[in-house]
Amino acid sequence: MSGVEGKDVTLIEGAARSSETVTQVAEAAGLVGGEGHVRYVPTRAARDRVVADDDGAWAPALVSRHRKQARRSVGAVFQFPLETEGQDSDTPASLTTFVTDWTGLPSSCAIAVHPGHPLSTGLGPEEQAAFTGRFCRHPLTGDLLPIWVADWVKPEFGTGAVLINPGHNAADLEFSRKVGLPVRFSLAPKDYDGAPTDWPKPPFIKSGYAFRTGATDGLPFSEAKTRYFAAIAERGLVEEYTDSGMGTFPIATIGAEGDVDLAWDSRRRTLAARGDGGDSIAVTLSPVLRGAEQHVRSSELTVVTPSTRVEDDLLALRLLLAEPELEPAVKNAPEVVVVSNAQLAKGVGADVPDDVLGLALLVSAGPLDTLSVKPQHIEPCERFLKAHEGLSARERVAGQDLSQETAKAAGQIKGLLERQDLKQAFTQLYRLQKNLAKSETVGAADVSCYGVLAHVLAGVEAPHAPEELAAAWKAI
Repeated sequence: MSGVEGKDVTLIEGAARSSETVTQVAEAAGLVGGEGHVRYVPTRAARDRVVADDDGAWAPALVSRHRKQARRSVGAVFQFPLETEGQDSDTPASLTTFVTDWTGLPSSCAIAVHPGHPLSTGLGPEEQAAFTGRFCRHPLTGDLLPIWVADWVKPEFGTGAVLINPGHNAADLEFSRKVGLPVRFSLAPKDYDGAPTDWPKPPFIKSGYAFRTGATDGLPFSEAKTRYFAAIAERGLVEEYTDSGMGTFPIATIGAEGDVDLAWDSRRRTLAARGDGGDSIAVTLSPVLRGAEQHVRSSELTVVTPSTRVEDDLLALRLLLAEPELEPAVKNAPEVVVVSNAQLAKGVGADVPDDVLGLALLVSAGPLDTLSVKPQHIEPCERFLKAHEGLSARERVAGQDLSQETAKAAGQIKGLLERQDLKQAFTQLYRLQKNLAKSETVGAADVSCYGVLAHVLAGVEAPHAPEELAAAWKAI
């Protein structure tokens, strides 16, 4: 139907083969590696577009499923200005960090980033953490905070950077004791006077009063938290934000052999920047990666063949199409069709012709369904295709107008096809085929009209040029 309507159609099947495409994804979004896979890390911008349904006119059912998959975390995005002395001129102005709890913000002592983060210096094979040699400014106090790389930081959560506050967070305390970071406090019990006998024991979590924080000293922790936020917001360094976590998606498999060779930065566990060398690895690219290719991003219809993890693949495809830094930018989502899958039931031989099996799937299974193909699915499709050959070979009367019966049936079938009620469309098309086949004489206009419908529904060859097909479809 898209073909006769002149739409730009893309079929996504088989591995992508473009090293340029995977490099573009690495630069525009992010790629991380581990356990034999290269994984795509969606940007915040792409995740926000998908959750807000701001990436085009996707099917409501698909939008609803993807929203349910998102893991929402309420918090704020803080800007930590980077210390630029001695750094390159293209050093970013700040390190962006998503924080869900800033009750003890003044005592934060460091920031940790994931190994593939742009500010990361990477980790060796046995390393779990390493100091980058970089510092950033605390947006509230102006203190210099060291930036560390840690293998436990999740690249898909927030911005892939974590604020370290060991005095008021159990996980941060464990990390800080391993690498030797200071443990400070900015919350303490009420009436705490600093006496050694009452020193707070870390982690002191979401309780007590502001301590050693200057103007907020003595305030309950919840009020102090509000004051911290207001002070930093006044400086333009924080905004409220709800993160929509969607995980990472495998888009390539690392192996001894592959479709393309890529430069791999083993320390940062991501693609090496162009011209930076890196280890050469062989990878097999996923079909989903084609969602980053320009002709896919600009197509009006995208057809996706089945996979063993089709729900995740569809979400990854949608996120890739929503990435703002991949060109051309997608203004409207393509219509996405997922091809059904087939399993042959007992009594159905493996020698079923592809055209028969394809038609049986089309008219008997819905998108994402796996059809157990039985004889009752195969037989009507075989009869229809055989009768089609006979009807196409019949002599027809030229110059005869389209009959009212055929015109009426064709209009109903076209409406069913446009509503994607393929089962009922096939039933009515089969009935029209039988009526034409048993007529003593059949007009060329009737056969032509039927032929277009059979071509659209079943994909059978039609003895018409593309422009004739388009005109015949439009005339129905």
